[in-house]
Amino acid sequence: MKKLATGALAAIVAALALAPAAGAGLPKPKDTSKIVVPDSIAGVVLKEKIKQANKAWGRRGDCDFRGFQSCVYEGRNPRAGKATIEAARRGNVSSFGIYAGRDENDEYVFKGKLLRFETKEGIGLGSKGARVPKAYPKAIKTANGTGYIVPTKGHPYMTFQTLDGKRITAITVLDGKHQG
Repeated sequence: MKKLATGALAAIVAALALAPAAGAGLPKPKDTSKIVVPDSIAGVVLKEKIKQANKAWGRRGDCDFRGFQSCVYEGRNPRAGKATIEAARRGNVSSFGIYAGRDENDEYVFKGKLLRFETKEGIGLGSKGARVPKAYPKAIKTANGTGYIVPTKGHPYMTFQTLDGKRITAITVLDGKHQG
């Protein structure tokens, strides 16, 4: 009986340890891994329902669909990067993005599946930031020089962040209304 209880306890502990990892992971888009500047990343667009966006990224996010809704996509290894989708009002996507991974020294790492997400010009995480204004003449360098903004009609915009000054560390799309 004692062996059975010990074995059952070990199985429960293992299941609990694996449960969060089994429910979350990096995005695995069904249709495309293309970034369409300035509107979409791998099929996710602004104003669509967050549940549809999560579906477009393979339902691999750790999602909270109450209040300010969000999905976070990350694997066990922080070096692989992460992705997020947020819906500030009524379940409609207000921002989303992909982010380069970091190592134990908090330095950027440019490896993993998120590097497959790229524009038709071949720009993605890890690309040289200087390629952005060449590919998108309407791109605006940020005031602090940490990246570029590619505007659209109205409020929405896409950002290419180059926090290390050279390589793209994050690509985001924002509705321009619900961010700080």
